[in-house]
Amino acid sequence: MSRILFALFVFAITCLNAVDYEDIYLKKGSNEVIKTIEKNILSKDFWVKRLEGVQLDFGYYDEEALLTVVNKEKKHLEVYKYSNGKLEKTFNTNILVGKLGDKLVEGDLKTPVGVYQLTKRFTPLDSYLGPLAFSLSYPNLHDKLSNKTGSGIWIHGFPMNGSREDEIKTKGCVVMENDILMQYDKIIDYKKSLAIIYENDIKKATTEQIATIFSQILAWKKAWTESDIDYYLSFYDKNFKRYDGMSFDKFASSKKSIFSRKEHKNIVFSKFIISPYPNSKNETMFRVVFYENYSTLNYKFNGEKTLYIKLVDDKMKIVVED
Repeated sequence: MSRILFALFVFAITCLNAVDYEDIYLKKGSNEVIKTIEKNILSKDFWVKRLEGVQLDFGYYDEEALLTVVNKEKKHLEVYKYSNGKLEKTFNTNILVGKLGDKLVEGDLKTPVGVYQLTKRFTPLDSYLGPLAFSLSYPNLHDKLSNKTGSGIWIHGFPMNGSREDEIKTKGCVVMENDILMQYDKIIDYKKSLAIIYENDIKKATTEQIATIFSQILAWKKAWTESDIDYYLSFYDKNFKRYDGMSFDKFASSKKSIFSRKEHKNIVFSKFIISPYPNSKNETMFRVVFYENYSTLNYKFNGEKTLYIKLVDDKMKIVVED
């Protein structure tokens, strides 16, 4: 059993009187104890209690993370260190950004809205872009499946000759003065970093939302494990697209065929990254990343899985799956 599931089981046991579990064990056996614990961890209320005291404004992270939070309208950037459930603001500065509005096409000079990884730290070949740059993962999978185009979105500095340009000249990048950029570089480990870019006021995540996501992700996993196709598909949005562009109807047909085999599956999730996902539709969306261990008799997968989800009436709907 994974350490994470073991910790959840221990926590669940402490939520009820130990005598209750002993009685269940004595009267119905160990399998019934596991079923009772599973019922707890599928409950939103369990996760609300578990997340008590955790600072979730910018999401939940199982491992230490650095969050660069950009407000396009206010032209302001902040960096937060997330560690052991606590947020610490470590940096803030004024910035220049591209035009307001969500980036849709190459050349529209807009800074994208969403969640992006910092993929590379490098020295630009063109001195106009300053002494240092960090590339962002635009377009991400959600952007691509939304038919957004463009590339080369960076966090970078001002021209090395000292001239200052207005925000339109950024062509959609996030730009800060060179001395400030060098300070930013000292606190950023790009391999641990995400950029969360908002258009207007930041819509912070809540305990209720993160608790809903955890309980729903585990319920989705349970349906998947048990080949409960109807319940499994209920977690998908009608406009869902798989990483390769497959529509919901074709995806559902494929899964029905696979689930009909009733294969025994072992599925374990760990190392969660749950980030609020800003979007132009003002929907309550999140980017959810976790490590998946999946095995059947004939197939194994161990690797990272990414979901873009939205919350609708306390229910998770998967919009994009990678």
